[in-house]
Amino acid sequence: MADEAQSRSIMVEGMLVQPAETIWRALTEPDLIARWFMPNSFAAEVGHKYVFRSAPIGDWDGVSGGEILDADPFWRLRYTWRGGSHELPGFGHYIDTVLTWTLSPLPNGTHVRLEHSGFTEDSAAVYAIMNSENGWSAVMNRLAKVVVELDEAD
Repeated sequence: MADEAQSRSIMVEGMLVQPAETIWRALTEPDLIARWFMPNSFAAEVGHKYVFRSAPIGDWDGVSGGEILDADPFWRLRYTWRGGSHELPGFGHYIDTVLTWTLSPLPNGTHVRLEHSGFTEDSAAVYAIMNSENGWSAVMNRLAKVVVELDEAD
């Protein structure tokens, strides 16, 4: 990953009324991740190498992935996310980043915090997109919808 001193991060957080166990399922089960993010080969096991699949853009085949760095159930999930094309100027440009999800129990639900770190000047266009209302904020809203559906199904 790029030099931490020269990187930027995106932070998105909010509160869900569901317990951390339900949110953890949505963050770690491949079929559920596909509902709010993209198809994947995810497993919340330290050292597991996963793949995310999105639509191809330009010379990038849409495949990205990384490795699980930390998976402390119902509390913290941290993984690298790498992929894209060095040739694409905007979304789809290569990134080498880390995502950290933190769940904190509250008396009336769970505080959910996402930090997506490691954006460099080279990946500034991807940072701008992911930091917009159509980026992680929209993804977090889709995650919340899946969590509500899970809770209603239980």
